[in-house]
Amino acid sequence: MSRERRITETFVELAGTAASQDGDAGFLRLFAQRCADLVDAAGATVMLADEHGRLGLAATSSPSIRLAEVTGLRAGSGPGPEAYALGRPVACPDLDTPPERWDGFAAAARAEGYACAHAWPLRDRDEVLGAVELYRATSGPYDEPDAELAEALAHVAAISLLRERRQQRADVLTQQLQQALDSRLVIEQAKGVLAERRSLGIDQAFVLLRGHARRHQMRLATLAGQVLDGTADGSLLGHPAQQQAPRPQPGRPGPADLARMSPRRPAVQPRPDRP
Repeated sequence: MSRERRITETFVELAGTAASQDGDAGFLRLFAQRCADLVDAAGATVMLADEHGRLGLAATSSPSIRLAEVTGLRAGSGPGPEAYALGRPVACPDLDTPPERWDGFAAAARAEGYACAHAWPLRDRDEVLGAVELYRATSGPYDEPDAELAEALAHVAAISLLRERRQQRADVLTQQLQQALDSRLVIEQAKGVLAERRSLGIDQAFVLLRGHARRHQMRLATLAGQVLDGTADGSLLGHPAQQQAPRPQPGRPGPADLARMSPRRPAVQPRPDRP
């Protein structure tokens, strides 16, 4: 297969994997492997920043690559962290003569058999998500076509990651809105029930419902659900107290018996007027 065909299939593959259920981990592992393969690198490491801007190891092209985890990320040095911080490619064509600030990283990289290291930010416009580091066994800069390919791969990876994150945020927002609508519907129905049972206006029923929820430290939607299924406090639902007539004790006459037993007084006849 020609290199051009491999490049084309890689871009298609990355676009398809980003939307798969495997999520970021599988996508970034594939991305690291394809970067190392297409731009002739001995290894690749992908770093992603969390919500606080702290870089973390996200994937490597091979389990044996430990540079980012052991040196660069912990010390904050190396081409990857700098590419992320600056938002542009960073290179060290010869690890025998690294910048002084990279001494620890360069020593670890040389111990792994690498002679140079390059990094590109995972960036789309002004948003930088992380960086990819590429290591080679021979010193020297990348030629322009390979450098442009690495940058294009990093750009595609950033777009794919952002698209996936935006979709996830949209899904969460949709779910939250649906829950809010469902809660609102339950509350409106509960207001109607209370208004009918307590002979109140809708606004008065809502004040009653809200006040009860606050006094009992309940979510309004939870209390509304209890109103609808009849399990809410009877004082809220307005159930009248059941007044039952006292049952007569054995051997004692009841109220009806006492009424029959009471002697009737004769009606008072009007006295005739005296002449």
